[in-house]
Amino acid sequence: MFISDHITSRIQIYRYLLKVSFLATALLSILSFHWNFHDGQIVEKWIWSGITFCITIFLITLFSLSIHKEKDRLNNCIEIMAYTFLLAGLVVIIQSLLQVTGITSVNNTTEHRIIAGFDNPAGVAASLTVSFPFTLALIDKVNNRILKFLIICGLWSVVMSILFIASSRVGILATGTIMLLYVIHTIKDNTASRIVVIFLFLFLLTLIIYMSFSKRGSNSGRALILGVCWDMFKDAPLFGHGLHGFRSQYMLYQAKYLDQCTSNVLPMLADNVTHPLNEYVLLAVNFGLIGITVLLSGVIVTIIHYFKNPSNESFVGMMAIVGIGVLSMFSYPFRYPLTVLGLLCALLLVYKDFFGHLGQRTVVILRIIMMIFSVSGLCFILLWTRYQVQWRKLSTTTDVSDDIRTNHNGYENLYPKLKKDPYFLYNYAYVLSENGDCEKAVYIATESFRLMSNYDTALLIADNVKECGDVNVAEEYYKLASRMCPVRFLPLYGLFRLYEELGQFDKMKKIGNYIISKPVKVNSFEIRQIKLYVRQALFKTNINIVN
Repeated sequence: MFISDHITSRIQIYRYLLKVSFLATALLSILSFHWNFHDGQIVEKWIWSGITFCITIFLITLFSLSIHKEKDRLNNCIEIMAYTFLLAGLVVIIQSLLQVTGITSVNNTTEHRIIAGFDNPAGVAASLTVSFPFTLALIDKVNNRILKFLIICGLWSVVMSILFIASSRVGILATGTIMLLYVIHTIKDNTASRIVVIFLFLFLLTLIIYMSFSKRGSNSGRALILGVCWDMFKDAPLFGHGLHGFRSQYMLYQAKYLDQCTSNVLPMLADNVTHPLNEYVLLAVNFGLIGITVLLSGVIVTIIHYFKNPSNESFVGMMAIVGIGVLSMFSYPFRYPLTVLGLLCALLLVYKDFFGHLGQRTVVILRIIMMIFSVSGLCFILLWTRYQVQWRKLSTTTDVSDDIRTNHNGYENLYPKLKKDPYFLYNYAYVLSENGDCEKAVYIATESFRLMSNYDTALLIADNVKECGDVNVAEEYYKLASRMCPVRFLPLYGLFRLYEELGQFDKMKKIGNYIISKPVKVNSFEIRQIKLYVRQALFKTNINIVN
């Protein structure tokens, strides 16, 4: 009797830990605490949800309750997951509604009215898409068909309305696809099922057509990115460019692509790009055909396993996987930790029976591995968070001379720890530049550029190389920055000032007249000042201005 009570108590503690930890991990992956890390509000979500997740795995494995012995616990996981994602989805919905009504403001400078606790509507789309199928699992427990139908329609309408206001076409497409699968799987009446399926299919088809023809600028921008990515893939089709290959090489390829481009539209749309807005394209660029083959193999194995072992729980997992898969075609859902948590839960539901048949020795080995990884992961995250906090403190100091020296020393101490972070290296190079150390600024900025080639870093290198007196290299980097983002004026202005200082009047005339006649995408005060300076400089040197 005592042993039975002891086991029951351990199971209750396990379930309590599972519920609390899942909820904490999910909520911390969507809430924002405004720590102002370098990557907006995303880094803090990964930090807090990662810490919670690692602690969760460690505590659960510590209880020595294996999946093999306690299959009933795994059967109840769907409820824990469902309530967790339901609450997470409700939090995102409430935040979105508060922003729509103007009760809370959007903490960014973009035109988006709905971003919830994220930096972009893509976070809202990812959160609601991942939460939606798990919420449907709870609705299935409602016995009254009419009530169930009303709840589903109401929930879907709310989700769709928020995604529509957020202008998330891909979110609407993903949740619509989930709804289509749910109807096909759930409605047993053939006539009703056909009507609803046809309606949803036409809705999705209309949406796809609308996505193809609306927001021409956005679609043209995606076409530019895909064209550049195709060039990258052709150069490394088998193994790709490596883990961070896209980040380190894309802007260089974009410069070459635009050099050969005959379109007048694409150069106006080109900007810094750190993600191709398609997870499959990112995989192909980074890991080539090998990466695509591994992904396809995993998808095929998962689909086969599902059809061999179908259940309501595994169907929920498949809906979540399909939703994430649709999002991955047009967005970057894996930028947000809730998506990763949702995918892990979905795979657990699909392979539930597989885990339930593992042998005792295998379970023990897996438990040890999980504990090792959780402790290692926790140590890594805590250490990395410490460095991020130190970096944040350095980046928020004012620009008086004492603080510049303090920043210089602080960045120098952090450099061995964060030397693989291109954002940190860029900030470090900027501080060195402000401190007058142009040579070291060039060295650090070049390291940043090697890890992540972009317009801003190229411009920073050009300015500092110019200060160091190497005008030929400065000219090349100004030209490279301009080729990366032809719509920008600062690289051209840098070239103009360089030619002006060198007294190269022919080049000065050519670039100056180009600046004056160049079309403006956003007529800002800075651009007006640049054009005014160029006009005055050309006038002073008696160079004819071509209008």
